[in-house]
Amino acid sequence: MPNFSMEMAILTSMILGLIMAFFNVGGVFALVIVGFVAVFLTKDEDASYKVGALAAILLALLYFVICLFTPPDLPYQLPNAVTIGVGYAVDGLFTLVLGLLVSVVIYGLFGSIGGYFADKLFKSQDKPKNPRISERPKRIIKRKQKPQRRTLNRR
Repeated sequence: MPNFSMEMAILTSMILGLIMAFFNVGGVFALVIVGFVAVFLTKDEDASYKVGALAAILLALLYFVICLFTPPDLPYQLPNAVTIGVGYAVDGLFTLVLGLLVSVVIYGLFGSIGGYFADKLFKSQDKPKNPRISERPKRIIKRKQKPQRRTLNRR
C-alpha cells in the first residue's frame, strides 16, 4: 500500500470521484471505489473503513454545494414566490436539509464498504500467533516458611 497521509489520500480519492462523475461512470459503484482508493492510499496505521466513509461523505458535501448553485432545467416557469406563500419555502428548506442528511448517510455507508474491502485485502494482518501449550505444565510447589520469631534484640 502506498504511504500517503490521510488528507492526501482523501483528496486524491475525491478527485477520482469527480473524474468518474464527469465521465458519468459508476453511480453507487463510484462511491465504493472512492472509499476503496482512500483506504488503499493511506498508511497502514491510519487505514480503516472510517477513512473511506469520510472520503465519501466529503464528496457528498462537495456534490451538495455544487448542485446547490447550479439551477435545474425545468420544462415550465415556476410561479412567483409571493403568490405561493412562506410555508412553501419552509417546506423546501426542510426537504433540502433532509436530502443533505440522507445523502451523507448513504455516501458514508458505501464509502465505508469500499474502505472495509481495501482494509481486508491490502492491510497487513499482523496478529500474534497463539503459543503452543505443552501437554502438562510443570508443577511448582512452594513451601511455607515459618515466620521469624519476634525478639526484643535488634540487629
